[in-house]
Amino acid sequence: MPSCWEMHGYGFPNYTNVRYPFPVNPPRICRNNPVGSYYREFDLLASWRDRDVTLHFGGVYSAYYVWVNGEYVGYAEDSALPSEFDVTRFLREGRNSVAVQVYKWADGSYLEDADHWRMAGIYREVFLMASPRVCIRDFGIRTRMINDYADGLLQIRPSLRNDVERDLTGWTLGAELFDAAGKTCLEAPWTLPAADIVTEVYPQRDNVYYPLMERLFRSPHRWTAETPYLYTLVLTLRDAQGAVVESRSVRVGFREVEIRGEELLVNGVPVKLYGVNRHDHNARTGKTVSRADIEADIRLMKQYNFNSVRTSHYPNDPYLYDLCDAYGLYVIDEANVESHGVRGLLANDPAWITPFLERVTRMVVRDRNHPSVIGWSMGNESGCGPAFAAVSAWTKDTDPTRFIHYEGAQGRPEHPLYRPISRSQAAVATSEVVAAGETAARFAEMANPDDPAYVDILSRMYPTLEELEFLAEWPHISRPVLLCEYAHSMGNSTGGLNDYWTLIRRHRRLLGGHIWDWIDQGIERRDASGRICWAYGGDFEPEGEVHDGNFCINGLLAPDRTVKPAMYECKHVFQPIAFESVDPAQGRIRVVNRNFFSSTNVYDYKWELRDESHVLQCGTLTVPPTAAGESVAVSVPCKPFRQIPGAEYWLRLSAHEAQERPYAEKGWEVAFDQLKISVLHPLRCDLPQGRVAVCEYADSLRFTSGATEIVIDRSSGYLTSCSFDGSPVICGPLKPDFWRAATDNDRRGWKTDVLLDFWKHAEKWMKINDLTVSKESGRVVVTVGKSIPDTLSLTLTYTIGGGGIVEVGYALRHLHPQLPEMLRVGMQTQCRGDYDRMTFYGRGPHENYSDRCLSAFVSVYDGCVDDFCYEYVRPQENGNRTGVRWLCLRNAAGRGVQFIGRQPLGIAVRRCSPEALEEAAHASETEYSPDRMTVNIDLAQAGVGGTDSWSIKARPERPYRLCEKEYNYGFLIVPGRISDCVRNGRIYR
Repeated sequence: MPSCWEMHGYGFPNYTNVRYPFPVNPPRICRNNPVGSYYREFDLLASWRDRDVTLHFGGVYSAYYVWVNGEYVGYAEDSALPSEFDVTRFLREGRNSVAVQVYKWADGSYLEDADHWRMAGIYREVFLMASPRVCIRDFGIRTRMINDYADGLLQIRPSLRNDVERDLTGWTLGAELFDAAGKTCLEAPWTLPAADIVTEVYPQRDNVYYPLMERLFRSPHRWTAETPYLYTLVLTLRDAQGAVVESRSVRVGFREVEIRGEELLVNGVPVKLYGVNRHDHNARTGKTVSRADIEADIRLMKQYNFNSVRTSHYPNDPYLYDLCDAYGLYVIDEANVESHGVRGLLANDPAWITPFLERVTRMVVRDRNHPSVIGWSMGNESGCGPAFAAVSAWTKDTDPTRFIHYEGAQGRPEHPLYRPISRSQAAVATSEVVAAGETAARFAEMANPDDPAYVDILSRMYPTLEELEFLAEWPHISRPVLLCEYAHSMGNSTGGLNDYWTLIRRHRRLLGGHIWDWIDQGIERRDASGRICWAYGGDFEPEGEVHDGNFCINGLLAPDRTVKPAMYECKHVFQPIAFESVDPAQGRIRVVNRNFFSSTNVYDYKWELRDESHVLQCGTLTVPPTAAGESVAVSVPCKPFRQIPGAEYWLRLSAHEAQERPYAEKGWEVAFDQLKISVLHPLRCDLPQGRVAVCEYADSLRFTSGATEIVIDRSSGYLTSCSFDGSPVICGPLKPDFWRAATDNDRRGWKTDVLLDFWKHAEKWMKINDLTVSKESGRVVVTVGKSIPDTLSLTLTYTIGGGGIVEVGYALRHLHPQLPEMLRVGMQTQCRGDYDRMTFYGRGPHENYSDRCLSAFVSVYDGCVDDFCYEYVRPQENGNRTGVRWLCLRNAAGRGVQFIGRQPLGIAVRRCSPEALEEAAHASETEYSPDRMTVNIDLAQAGVGGTDSWSIKARPERPYRLCEKEYNYGFLIVPGRISDCVRNGRIYR
């Protein structure tokens, strides 16, 4: 312990998203129900003889009975919150035993239908705790900021345990507050008679004032996610003689959270949430996560510029909240309530009101003292009904210092613009509700027309940009709008993130959002060859058990907590400092402070002047102190320099932590931008002239120039071979490519294999219409016409110049108006497997796509081909680079080939074919070729999308789709000894 027994070979883990892993008949569990029996003996410390002893379970999946020394103690459920048992009367001196019987499924499992692995066992901490017979039972802490948020009231509401009914006359409870340096903040003692606590009387009307102890603190350091300053409060219980009976402590952050109009305010300042949803997961231990796992998560969130986390869909280990307090993250704390499989059935059944209340109220009591917790979430995907109204009422009255969130609370039936969901059961058919007009009808799923009053913010999942803009402008909404889930990051996904944040930053009402989700929930296992791979739903479940495949693989981190490519885009989109172009050629820029509280002076700034591959000048940048939300014009101290014709020049700007942080060392890069400063046009030289010998055969055309031989196949019209010094460089047909190995978004949501299937086969269906050869001065031009009659035409042009350099021209035209859009406009070929050294000039170093490329800067990158691929848990399209000016592939001897775009290209090089990626279910099953590499030289590829991964919304937004009817592009193939890729690129691109 702690552990999940499935991870030790007992039973099997289940992964489902919506479906229950048992027949639905609440509250009954009608299936075989694994039971784990735990037994342990221990010796009771002699010093505990006159103390009360509590047995604590931090978390158990899913329900359990407890015995001590053979006597029944109690029963508990709610797998994500602790349960404690007073075992004092069951204990004896010396040797004792505790036995626990854990059931994987229980009636509570109907409220625990979250999208994650279903495991069982005592998966969080277990301990015994001794306390005096008179002790501090509990205490609540509040801070209220007053006097324009300059001063703070510290409010304490303690309770004492005195089951022995001891006379507490003369007993006191004292409070001390210490700052971060350990210095006391009190000028005079702060005590309360213990009798005042235990004899408090509740009035007949009104209610007691919350604090039993209250003190004003002038100008305290205020807690925010940017400035997470913590004080330490120590409570000490003393007896009538002044002896210390017990001391308890808690970290305190002075802050005020409020909803004012359409905005969320922290200490009076509007903030937005750069958030992510987080599940407990470890690839080796399942739902059991260590403190190291938790700290790794929180450190990465801060390093990659997140400022918020939603504990989806259950309360997390208390250590996570401690770290969020200390490191600075806004927490939306979510109750362990999800009945997705029956939707809102249970929320409308009076028999279930008690477990709804218990799961939320116990969470509130446990976590109420954490300054990082800014809102309570009543659960997830459990419909809408009176259970949530009741829970909200209790929570609001108990804790008015935080907002109430619940995404399922939607619709205002009493509103005249309300559109009933079910036409057959509605008193007024939806078609008769016309007052709202066409806009309301179109977006009724997003706002109908508003939400119940018992939630403080409108929460939505996975809107498109159009739907989000509707929410931002819909006049019947007067509360903040939060995307509690958006940017579904399943596989190669998270496209269009910057477009969302352009909208969110533009509209005051839009609060931000939480990406789904943090980590791929893959489980480590080894294949037959001993290689580690990541398992998902269906890899463990016996036949007949429900599962939802790889739908648990939708995180920004891989299962081993390494960063996936999309994480870099998050860091850039969320960065607290932005650098904007004013006149970069003259070194004039604008620095924008996106922080909500911190000045620009918490960072150091650097600049670099670069050409394609070298830093020409660099230095530090002086940025005047600029308040949060403001901007300032700055001049970069570049010296005059000579620009080389055809070269490109870039200004790279960055902001770095000026001081060491708990989550990052001094100098950590928090923000970065690249601005283009060159104004010279490319040279775009013509191909060199030279002698080109032509040999015509029945099946092919062969062209020789110098040491290079080019072969074009007559039957297909494709360039099939390119050799240098008799050694093949290109060894496969250079053919048009309209397809890609399906991403999860393509396969599950966009359904490209159905909607766009034409393009998967279009290349094979195209027939050659004509092939002509003409000679110009020192060059040979081969023109190939291909088509699918009345549907599609393609013209390929090969211009062969001196030295065997080939310019490829590509002109595609749709002839049928109903042709679907393409996934790719480009060409694919194969190169020898030993040409595995790759250099390119374009966006990198990490993979990028048209809708996920802002974090990838244009530069020259060099490495092995494998360095530029990314292996997703379920194999799919990967490794693309956009904005590529040229690509070089070479072997150890320096022989190779360079592809130079006449315009920016998209490129990818892999040791496997797209078919191999599509056929494999796990990365270890991908069939790699030792002697060939697949090379894509594209004009464009569709973005990766990811609004969701299960509907048409999965496809990218229209600007990142290939919906035009004509496409033209060109590139050069330069074979030979690769010695000066940069120079070639400047000459020909």
